[in-house]
Amino acid sequence: MLAKDYASLVIADTIIEQARGLWENDELPPDLAWIENLLPRHQRLFYAELQYQWGRYCATQDGEPLLVFLEDWQATSEVDRNPELSAELLKAGNKGEFEEWKAAS
Repeated sequence: MLAKDYASLVIADTIIEQARGLWENDELPPDLAWIENLLPRHQRLFYAELQYQWGRYCATQDGEPLLVFLEDWQATSEVDRNPELSAELLKAGNKGEFEEWKAAS
């Protein structure tokens, strides 16, 4: 097994354990605390979609789609937490051009 493949497996296992922790624990796992930054509507959508993604993982044992799903929602939480960034992204004149930015800490 290549080191890259092994690293991917370790990351996927970590993500899977964190996702499982959403159901098994009262508190959010520390690495998923960003969920609290989602707007209320986005939180509802996140949990609804999480049900689907978790079922997909259970059926396929492929953690990659779950990882991508969580990364996408984490990016959404960063936008939800930063209204100025959100406004910039929604500007009518924005033609898909963007500047790299650092996530708020």
